[in-house]
Amino acid sequence: MFNVGGGEVLVILLLALIVLGPDKLPEYTRKAARVMGELRRISHGFQQEMRQAMELEDDPVIRPAGRATGPRLVEPPSPRVEPGASAAGESPTSDSSAA
Repeated sequence: MFNVGGGEVLVILLLALIVLGPDKLPEYTRKAARVMGELRRISHGFQQEMRQAMELEDDPVIRPAGRATGPRLVEPPSPRVEPGASAAGESPTSDSSAA
């Protein structure tokens, strides 16, 4: 993960031994190991959730609930009909063309 070689790890451990001392070094090593383990678990869980989400997104049969399957189509608004007028746009008083 950090591309640290064996010699570099040895130098880091030697510096930690000098700075922390032999009494506190095991305690801090355990704490660092716990933190690294927790970070790995969180990272692994996140990766699995992302993989599952990508698989659900790609599968045409299984879709998350409430999710649209394609672009949302919006119906055009219906034309407004004035009271007393017919749907064809003729007014009730202009009946001269019907004869």
